[in-house]
Amino acid sequence: MKKVYPTKESHPDYICINKACKVLKHMAAQGHWDEWSETTQLIVDTFHYGKHWKEDVLCRKWWNPAPTDGSAPNLVIKALASDGSTYDK
Repeated sequence: MKKVYPTKESHPDYICINKACKVLKHMAAQGHWDEWSETTQLIVDTFHYGKHWKEDVLCRKWWNPAPTDGSAPNLVIKALASDGSTYDK
């Protein structure tokens, strides 16, 4: 990732990668996570998340591809249903 995004300014807001949990563990072991955590959020695809989020606390907390806590406003937005109610989209 450092080769593709060499500076903090070039870091993307999100990286969606199937094995985000393994990538994070590797980055932490190499001492790179502190720098990346300031700029980038790793998320997993919904297939990966649905397979093991219940038993993996790290996955549930850090790699939810559709957080509803407002932490990812460009991934999940409030939408208006035809009946006037709102829902997460």
